[in-house]
Amino acid sequence: MLQSLYKCQRHLCTKIRKSSVFVQFVSTSCSSNITNDESKSLISLCRRKSHGLSKETIISEAKTVQLDTHACSEVSAVVDFFQNHGFSATQVKKIVRMRPCLLASKVDKTLKPKLKFLQSIGFSEDECSKIICYNPNILLSSIRKLLTPSFDSLKTFMGSKVQAMDAVRRSPQILSRKISHNWKQTVQVLHQIGIPDSQVSEFIFKSPIILTINPQKMSVVGLRLKEMGFDVTSPAFRIAFTTMSKVSHSNLERKLETYRSAGFSDEEILNIFRSQPTCMFYTEENIRSLVAFYVDRLHLSPSHLSQRPAFLLRSLKRRVIPRCSVMQVLWSRGIVPEAGKLSTILMIREKDFLQKYVTRYEAKVPELQAAYQGELMFKEYSFHLREIRQISMSKGSSSKTKVA
Repeated sequence: MLQSLYKCQRHLCTKIRKSSVFVQFVSTSCSSNITNDESKSLISLCRRKSHGLSKETIISEAKTVQLDTHACSEVSAVVDFFQNHGFSATQVKKIVRMRPCLLASKVDKTLKPKLKFLQSIGFSEDECSKIICYNPNILLSSIRKLLTPSFDSLKTFMGSKVQAMDAVRRSPQILSRKISHNWKQTVQVLHQIGIPDSQVSEFIFKSPIILTINPQKMSVVGLRLKEMGFDVTSPAFRIAFTTMSKVSHSNLERKLETYRSAGFSDEEILNIFRSQPTCMFYTEENIRSLVAFYVDRLHLSPSHLSQRPAFLLRSLKRRVIPRCSVMQVLWSRGIVPEAGKLSTILMIREKDFLQKYVTRYEAKVPELQAAYQGELMFKEYSFHLREIRQISMSKGSSSKTKVA
C-alpha cells in the first residue's frame, strides 16, 4: 500500500513538472486506476514531496483530498478558470503549491468573486494574476469582512485610490490582513524610533505592510535594530524593520541558531543581517543548503560569506549551481584557465552570462547547455576562484557581539 501510494505521488509530481498545461496533470491522474485509499492526500503529497520529507511523514501529515469523479471535474474547472483568466502554467503551479486547498474551491462562489473584486478596483488581468500568485490567501478571504475594509482603509490612509493600488502592488499580502485603525500611533512609533518626519510617508509607502503590525511590536523591533547599529534612514533599516516585525521572536532565534551551527559567529551574522536583511526570511533548510554549497563545494569560509552576503541572495537552483557548473565544464576542458571572481560569475546579468560563457562556447562544448540547465551535478567544483587564493579557510573566532 505504502509503495503503491508513493508511486502515485511520484507520478503526479512528474506530471506537474512536465506538463505545460496544468489541467493535463489533473485529468490524467483522475482517470488513472487509483483506489479510494490511495487517492487521499495526493495533492498535498506532491506539495510536501519537494520539501524532502520521508514518505511516512508525507503520508501521516498530508491533508485528505478525495479525488473521486466529481472532485476531478471540480479540480479541472479550477485550473481552467485560472488559465482562462490569464494565469500562466507556472503561476497556476505556484498557487496550487502554496494553497492546494484551492483545488477543491467552487469557481463561481469562491474564485470568480475575488477576481471581479480586484478588477473592480482597477487592476488589469495581468496585475490580478501577479497579485494572486504572490498572495493566494486573497482567494480564501471574505470580500465583505476583509478585502473591502482593507482596501477602503488603504485609500483613506494613502490619500487616494491610485496610491492604495500602488500599495497593494508593492505588498499584495496587505489585502488579506486587517489594517490597524490606530494610524496615529503607528506614525508616532515611527517618529519615536527616529524616522524623520519628512520620511515617514515614504517609509510607509514603500512598506505598507507595516500598517498591519501592532504598534507596540513596532516599537520593540525598532529599538532592537537601533541597538544593532542600523541607520534608521537607510533602506536596509526599512527592510530589516519589516522583516523582523513579521517574524516571531522564536522563529528568528531558530534562524540565528541555524547560522551559528553553520559556523558563523554572532558578529558575522550581524554583518549579514545589516547588509542583506532578507536573508532572515529564509527557512532553516534553505540556510543550511546555501551555506553547505558555498562551504563544502566551493570551499569558501563562513567568514568570507559574511563579507559577501549578496551571495546568499542568489538562488542555488536557478543561478548558483547552473553558473558554477558551466564554469566547471569550461575549466575542466581547458577553455578558461581561471574562473575569476565568484562575485562576477554570480552577479552579472543572465543575458551577459549566457552570451559570455554559454553561447560563445556551446558549439565546441555541447554539454554546456546541460550544465546551464542544472542537469550536471558535481560533488565539488575544482575550478580556480580568485577568492579561494585570498581567504583563510578558518571559520574565525567567536565574537561577544550578540544578535537580536
